[in-house]
Amino acid sequence: MNPITKNNKPTVMKTTGKIILSAIAVMLFAFAHAQDVRFSQPVNNPLALNPAMMVLTNDFRVIVNYRNQWGNVDKGYQTYAGSVMYPVFLKGKKDSTNISRLDFGLHVNYDKAGAFSRVNAGLNIGYGLRINPSNLVTATLNVGLVNHQISWNDQSFDEQYVWGTYNSNNPTGETPAGNQLNADVGFGVLWHFVEQKGKVQAFAGVSGYHLNQPNLTFLGGSSKLPSRYNFQAGVKVIGKKVDFTPVFLYNIQGQFKNLTAGFLLAYKFEKAGKLVLGSWFKEKDAISVQLGFEHKYFNLHYSYDFGNSALTRSTRGLMTHEATLVLKWDASKNANRQASFF
Repeated sequence: MNPITKNNKPTVMKTTGKIILSAIAVMLFAFAHAQDVRFSQPVNNPLALNPAMMVLTNDFRVIVNYRNQWGNVDKGYQTYAGSVMYPVFLKGKKDSTNISRLDFGLHVNYDKAGAFSRVNAGLNIGYGLRINPSNLVTATLNVGLVNHQISWNDQSFDEQYVWGTYNSNNPTGETPAGNQLNADVGFGVLWHFVEQKGKVQAFAGVSGYHLNQPNLTFLGGSSKLPSRYNFQAGVKVIGKKVDFTPVFLYNIQGQFKNLTAGFLLAYKFEKAGKLVLGSWFKEKDAISVQLGFEHKYFNLHYSYDFGNSALTRSTRGLMTHEATLVLKWDASKNANRQASFF
């Protein structure tokens, strides 16, 4: 089965040419879908990084994210993501400051690249256990669905050209599936530390996604989505006017292994919010520059990627934009509860 675009003029293809084109199509498909999207603002998409990161904030949050990678090349890779996070605080029996918590989160992610698209939707349930006033440990379970689709209506095949004339009703000799729906399972574990004076915070965690390796093939057989494992660590130093937050991330998915290192600088205005400047280095991918504003009830961030991969060095005009809107309401009514990290 050899797809070609409808805009191409009919041509007679040799068997060798068919094999080469099919091989290229398979390699491009595998490259695009063998790993999950890597956001340029990773901590603004916590449920895609580690679902246990819900414990790092006391807010009820609604997060909306849009990412357009290489958009000037046939619309590139487009990602739409949405998250809802809701904490429930549980008082200790002997000490009202000994408060553990439950966290509930919902995350939906939609990726589109050409004729291929994928939807991930997951429910996250976490429990945070307070070890002492400064330390909180949480574990989270993620269960959901992954739906992988291809639009065959946008494709044409050389078998549909007969004597130089194209007819979409001509048989292709194949009956491929239009989508694949599978269960999806993941987890997250995270430790959060707050120094007694509240000037320093830290976190470290590990998460896993697609532990059951969903099958994404349209043509029968097996083509599994590799499990993804993330390791995270960060420190927040809180000053009178400026907060400094370095973060380190390491991602493993199949044969892909990537280090991401970044920092955020937040300048605090008097009762007006924070101006956030940041930069992220994504190994073998890009250097991202981030600008944001954080208010009591909302955050707004924009980032732009400067590519440093082999592909972006050889191809001009590969631009990547990402924007995030966060709506938030403080769900904590007790000042003794552990301070938020983000």
